[in-house]
Amino acid sequence: MVLSINTLLQGGKYKIEKVLGQGGFGITYLATQELLDRKVCIKEFFFKEYCERDEATSHVSLGTQSNHELVERFMNKFIKEAKTISTLNHPHIIRIYDIFKENNTAYYVMEYIEGESLADRVNHYGCLPESEAVEYIKQVAS
Repeated sequence: MVLSINTLLQGGKYKIEKVLGQGGFGITYLATQELLDRKVCIKEFFFKEYCERDEATSHVSLGTQSNHELVERFMNKFIKEAKTISTLNHPHIIRIYDIFKENNTAYYVMEYIEGESLADRVNHYGCLPESEAVEYIKQVAS
């Protein structure tokens, strides 16, 4: 149900490289912003319980019409979240570059920061030392 590698979005502005993660409400991709030749993350609204994708066109559809209102409400929340994040300017908050609708769903484009997630780090190395955990907590709290 994910976008295929090399899928182009926004008329070729962005090219999908690979899937970075997937949850109940969205799929996050590594992509290239072609004209700037920079890596970005693209988060796609994809409510996996209710959405399906036409693999030939990448178009997202709903299983039934009765789910349309629910999915539309959550997609609007997704867009609102992206708009809110885009107004913030802080070293510990990801920057949003773009928001758009395509394929009957919504997307937002974020800066790509190479490295592992905090969850991956804990899963790989175990519990964080208290001093390291406190530093992360300070960053989040600021």
